[in-house]
Amino acid sequence: MSMATKQATLPRSGAFSKGYNFAYAWEKNAPVTEEQNAAISALSHAVAERPFPVNLEDGGTAVPEKESALEEAGAMDAVLVNTHQFYKWFAELESAMKSETEEKYRLYESTLEERVNTCDDILQQVDDTQNLFEELQSLHSSVAIKTQTLHDACDQLVCPFYSFLSELTIHCEISTRNDI
Repeated sequence: MSMATKQATLPRSGAFSKGYNFAYAWEKNAPVTEEQNAAISALSHAVAERPFPVNLEDGGTAVPEKESALEEAGAMDAVLVNTHQFYKWFAELESAMKSETEEKYRLYESTLEERVNTCDDILQQVDDTQNLFEELQSLHSSVAIKTQTLHDACDQLVCPFYSFLSELTIHCEISTRNDI
């Protein structure tokens, strides 16, 4: 028997069968309409017509051939022999993911704290400005009262002056008539 016939006769795993059955049931219960097929086809053509990036060679790979992203990240090609090693590896992976997530939230928290402090500073400036406006309004009222008092005092001084002028005018007219 050749290798190809051995692989063809191997029984499928339960997970594969369940996954295939799920996909089949999904397709059966949610068929794609002609309009959706046309949209998928249009998107496929639009993506296919995009120009190739200038910084890459045609037919080249986006990942360097010498180092993959996993090697750059410090991943190692470890073979896990037993479940204990797997659980240890998984715990380390969870810990690393948790610390990355916590770092994101710490950064977000610090950003929020900075924004809250900025808002508090702006609120303090608004309060200070409001206090200055109230003080300015008080000073304006005081100046308005003093100005009105000054106008009243001037009016009181002008009234006797006008009566004095009218008496002087009358006196001058009388003297002029007496001289004639």
